[in-house]
Amino acid sequence: MAMTDSSLDDSIDQRTETNSLATLPDELLLHILSFLTPLELAQAAQTCRRLAITSYDDILWNPIVNEAAAETVPEPTPMRSFRDLYVSLFPYWFLATNRIWFGDTEPTGKLILARYDSSLGSIVAHQVVAVVARSMDQVSFWEMDRDVLIHSFNPVVCLDMNQPVLKLDIASTREEGSVNGSLVGCGRVDYGKETTMETFAQSGLHSALTLCRALPAGAISDTTAVWPPLRIPAASRARNASSDGFKSAGHAPGTFSEVSQNNFRLKKWAEYHGRTSHSFGAASRIAAALGIGMPFIEHLYQDNMEFGPGPKDITTYSSLVPECYIPTSDKPWQGIFVGDYSTHGCEFLLVTQPDEEHARPLPSGMDWMREWFRGGPLNLAAAATVFDDDEEEEEEEEDGDEDDGLHAHANEQPDPEVEVRDAETDTFQSTDTVSNAFPYVRSQDYDDVPSGRLEAIKLTGDPNVPRSQYSFIAPDIGHGGFLRVADENTFRGARVVRAAGHVASRGFREDHYIPSQLIMISHDRLAQFWEAFGHITYYTRVDLASLTRQGAARAS
Repeated sequence: MAMTDSSLDDSIDQRTETNSLATLPDELLLHILSFLTPLELAQAAQTCRRLAITSYDDILWNPIVNEAAAETVPEPTPMRSFRDLYVSLFPYWFLATNRIWFGDTEPTGKLILARYDSSLGSIVAHQVVAVVARSMDQVSFWEMDRDVLIHSFNPVVCLDMNQPVLKLDIASTREEGSVNGSLVGCGRVDYGKETTMETFAQSGLHSALTLCRALPAGAISDTTAVWPPLRIPAASRARNASSDGFKSAGHAPGTFSEVSQNNFRLKKWAEYHGRTSHSFGAASRIAAALGIGMPFIEHLYQDNMEFGPGPKDITTYSSLVPECYIPTSDKPWQGIFVGDYSTHGCEFLLVTQPDEEHARPLPSGMDWMREWFRGGPLNLAAAATVFDDDEEEEEEEEDGDEDDGLHAHANEQPDPEVEVRDAETDTFQSTDTVSNAFPYVRSQDYDDVPSGRLEAIKLTGDPNVPRSQYSFIAPDIGHGGFLRVADENTFRGARVVRAAGHVASRGFREDHYIPSQLIMISHDRLAQFWEAFGHITYYTRVDLASLTRQGAARAS
């Protein structure tokens, strides 16, 4: 007998009620909801009262906050619940999640560490700095060649806790009623707006954070101005050049799905009203506080004048892909290192060991050394051609300047960078190079050795070789690039492999690659013999866990 329409409807209703999530026990329902993302939890809360109540449970939101903060957050202070805490700092949690960020400030760059400060209820970031003492007592001579100097290097790496680079607290990020509303309501947030921050102690100095929209991979080529550049591995990239200060709609995300989780921008500017100081000292102090060059505050020299916001210094930041700086058994040298760059001070490097299928072509400036990388002699004729071309270009530029009446006066001091280039040229004109003095002998190498390429890319830079450029490359750290096993006391037992160092004149002019020897002391310490300069410098791994503990200890 056919079932009536009413009995069929009752049967469907009964099955629907029986199969509904709302009928499940609390423990099972919480377990199911634990697989949802924060936005999915918010959407589930809109379906019925039972799911709304359960989806607000801190059993769900405590792990979400811990994952977003990349550390254990014991209490939701200053909020009442972990859900309220998450919503109050939404959508900025990615800053703490990714932890390590580096900026595109020319030419020095900036390396920062971001974390959630539970004592303040804020996401804060501080600059990573290195301090090293300099004295003649720390200079020694190399046993292999008494003309080569070795500079000892024991830097103290820490966070600059005096002034945060960014600070996002609950008061600066949440809108009226956002905490009491649902997370779905955050979809109406203006993701393109600037969030001002109190990061400067000086009156009149301001900073703001803006979110980025990632540029599609298909729209990026070798000539596209993006941060980070293609030589640095990245999950996503954003434009870092704009004629309108990134004000056009294409730079700003319209929805949460368009918000880059790997890029953001910081703006800094000075804003005064009233009589300004014509003191050069005052202007230079403001420039130092902003971390920008003097041209950005040139207007401060003008007296008896009222003005509003000055030009803005905009820095684009990017996160680092963990797979490229976390060491593994196959890639034990990967990491962030701090290196000794003589008068330029300490600089931070990303040392990575790319897989062969992911490695980019070697820079064209290294072409003249390819035979040497394979175990042969240096092609000195090709080297001479490289430097002759550089000298011809320099002479042409000088002739042009002279014709324009801009040539330097005869009584000016000689350029030390020209002297450095002369020293490099003299080195290549010699056939008795240090590299050729240590021929490739396979029997001297260890049996079990690493393989592949090692690249060192500057996260911070200097006026000669700026941030994001290669500092040195060892094309093959295996048997193919092997030079010798060190038997001198200073480096005894360390493998020495062929490498190429990147040098340039001030302003990154006439950059080229020169032979060097990479001394692989340990997985945490490297040294490089810069043959053209006659000195050996060190690179030491940065303990990122120690920096995180420093930030947490200072906060508590």
